[in-house]
Amino acid sequence: MTASHHVPLLFYIVALVAFVIFIYNLRRIFAVRLGKAESRKSTRIIPGIVNALVTGFAQRRVMRTAFIYASVMHFLLGWGFLELLFATTVDFFIARGWLVDLLPTLDTPWFAFINDLGGIMLFVGLLMALFRRHMFRPETLPQDSFQGRGHLFGDSGVLVFLLILVIGGFLSEAARLAVDQPATSEFSWIGYPLSKILSLSTWVYLQSILWWSHAGLSLLFIALLPRTKMFHIITVIVNVALTNGVERGKLRAMHISKIMEDPEMDAEDISLGANSASDFTWKQLLDSVACTECGRCTSVCPAHLTDKPLSPMKLITDIRSDLYELYSGKSSDSMLVGGSISETELWSCTTCGACMEECPVMIDHIPTFTDMRRFLVLSEGKPPRQATESLEKTLNTGNPWGFSQEDRTKWAFDAGIDLPIMHQKKEVDVLYWVGCAGAYDPRNQPVARAMVKIFESAGIDYAVLGDEEKCTGDSARRLGEEYLFETMAIQNIETLNKYSFNQIVTACPHCMHTIKNEYPEFNGNYKVTHHTQFINQLIFSGKLSVSAAVTENVTYHDACYLGRHNGEYKAPRDILKNIINSGNGGKLLEMGRNRSKSFCCGAGGGNMWYEVDEGKRMNNFRFQEAVDLGAETVVTACSFCAIMMDDAMKVKGKEDSMQVKDIAELVAGNID
Repeated sequence: MTASHHVPLLFYIVALVAFVIFIYNLRRIFAVRLGKAESRKSTRIIPGIVNALVTGFAQRRVMRTAFIYASVMHFLLGWGFLELLFATTVDFFIARGWLVDLLPTLDTPWFAFINDLGGIMLFVGLLMALFRRHMFRPETLPQDSFQGRGHLFGDSGVLVFLLILVIGGFLSEAARLAVDQPATSEFSWIGYPLSKILSLSTWVYLQSILWWSHAGLSLLFIALLPRTKMFHIITVIVNVALTNGVERGKLRAMHISKIMEDPEMDAEDISLGANSASDFTWKQLLDSVACTECGRCTSVCPAHLTDKPLSPMKLITDIRSDLYELYSGKSSDSMLVGGSISETELWSCTTCGACMEECPVMIDHIPTFTDMRRFLVLSEGKPPRQATESLEKTLNTGNPWGFSQEDRTKWAFDAGIDLPIMHQKKEVDVLYWVGCAGAYDPRNQPVARAMVKIFESAGIDYAVLGDEEKCTGDSARRLGEEYLFETMAIQNIETLNKYSFNQIVTACPHCMHTIKNEYPEFNGNYKVTHHTQFINQLIFSGKLSVSAAVTENVTYHDACYLGRHNGEYKAPRDILKNIINSGNGGKLLEMGRNRSKSFCCGAGGGNMWYEVDEGKRMNNFRFQEAVDLGAETVVTACSFCAIMMDDAMKVKGKEDSMQVKDIAELVAGNID
């Protein structure tokens, strides 16, 4: 699929024009300059280069076993295209006699072989892509394949264009082989057989026509590439190179209180959330430009899978469309929320992170969606109706349940537990963060009591904050109420800094995530451990002795904020292996969706306090997977998950045959 050895000078003139047009069209990537600055703690050059090579060029995140067909298809498309790009570049210089000493000659066996290999890989990949789009198109893929949607030629149109290029390249190569008859002809294992299907005189007549038509279409494609969907070939590399893996998924602190106190700050200059492309950071806009519209994020989104009106891919591409309109000057008053993006779409998100886990180009969905929620709440004053009450209760009483702070330790004293309080002890090894659910929710109070039993059985020096503990602000922040979150964070940090302790232990992954990963932005730096990690350490060190007395079928539900957000999958399973008696019928069964593929219970992202009426309830959907598995006990390691799974068990009418237990409850019931 190489060009003729005798390339006319006219070709290079046309190539120069095509390259100039390519550079001009490439300006679209600079549209991200319309975004705001993004503060980064460090510039990660080496990880960025590794990301570009491994995630960008090698397509590591594309190759997922859950998407075998699509993975093979993208492998063939990507590497076939790169090989042909390499071959064409070599040909471009060698044909004019440039860099002959540095680059290999065209007529070598290996060059002929890999050139045809790249061509057939791209050819097969294109056929697979077209077949997938038109014979068994996944529901999550864009449905208007031949229309633009911001892309020249649309999705299928550009595939057909490339297919014509590949076929033209093989025919052009066949003509060259038939006419020039180089010594390496037989190594062109596609072009050589094709060269035998027509007579020499026919190939002589067609050679110039085929070469110029192929060259012209190739240059046209190069010139227009940034305006087609294939633009992601470039933008993906740039995006993954500039993605800071350490801060991925991190919500941007707004420091609203400081802004409000600034006497030089004009109220009109304060941006409370995002409602147009210019409200996002440049990296969030680059994310939108890099989206390949593969639909993988949507295909694993629990909201989408339970028939709620959310497609993460759609929201990201809606932002890109708004960006291009703004960049082209077509829209001076661009509105996203309430326009192309509905409020219900935003409120359907549980911030579970499944979309980010699956995205092959490392798009940061959650911070982007949260910024639009912030606009709804902070600028428009429109949180979900049901959630308004919990936000008001958090503001007025320090917890979303609305109970008195004086009742924070009632769960212990009513059970006759002499609970050590931090303001009495001042200094301890472990500060037990009970959390609002552990303090007030009847389903989670037994978990708190189980933790006390574990602490005391292991001889741990611990204490609780008691009525000084307030909500971490997790739900408020994810609902977009950043001001309330910052208020709670600052109050809690002031309280924590009064005392001395080595680590905070909590049974709630949401509390853990917020204190561990988000409080440092407000100078609250603490070692925070989830109770499964702490219990596992106690068992491993011999400080806590447990018996293997569980004899039923057990399945563990991975909590999103413990698993995907904080990478902990091992500790809960290690604990269960220590208390399940496999010799007496006990089994640890894994649901099909487990670990990083786990299915959200539906309470994250503030959804604990409101419900999207459309579609099915996520907790019922998830609990049914445990029922179908034959589990008798569903084990959780999250306060919200315990509530949601327990509720689903009752809805399913399984109270007599199944039970929902937090892992601490199982451990406390099996201490030697």
